[in-house]
Amino acid sequence: MPDQAHGSAAERRAEESVSARFTRIMNASTSRFGVLTDPPLVALASGVFLLALLAALGRDAGPSAARALGALALAPIAVALAVSVALRGARRAVVAWLARQPFPVENLNAVLNGLGEALEVTFAGAVPDAAELNVELDKVHPDAFVTGGVEDARTLDIRIGVVDSKRNPAATNHQRYARVRELVERVLVPLAERYPIQSVRVK
Repeated sequence: MPDQAHGSAAERRAEESVSARFTRIMNASTSRFGVLTDPPLVALASGVFLLALLAALGRDAGPSAARALGALALAPIAVALAVSVALRGARRAVVAWLARQPFPVENLNAVLNGLGEALEVTFAGAVPDAAELNVELDKVHPDAFVTGGVEDARTLDIRIGVVDSKRNPAATNHQRYARVRELVERVLVPLAERYPIQSVRVK
């Protein structure tokens, strides 16, 4: 019974910690295929084939070539729609992941919207040595490391280490989400067994 009660509380906490309704960007951030729904990329891909179709029509290309180019022009839109439909359950998956963690992971909305540079980890008691923690963080990625903290507040700040791409921001949105999950699962969850964690917050 206590385990069920704890599970229900964790699920409620997870439900309340993210947006009640995910936007396209938030859904897309949860999957490496989410970039296929990015409107600028879809428009660019469709536009290339549309220009090819117009050029072919101007040169009196045969109907088979025109049909093929027309289908290719529509393909990126069809793929984007299919991926969008497939990702409609993203919120449910995110909530389930949050509920499984042994501590609250707060402000994940920021990551899902392509924001967030660090994780603020608040410990229930003793704080681990930054150098020791950096060894574990480096196993996830060299750009993830402790940047500071507040001793009296028992907190450490961990750099997520994903640099935004100006050319393809949709791809880095997913990279940031995936990195946060890796840092939590591979570093913070095992760490919490020795140094109990009160909360983790994206900042």
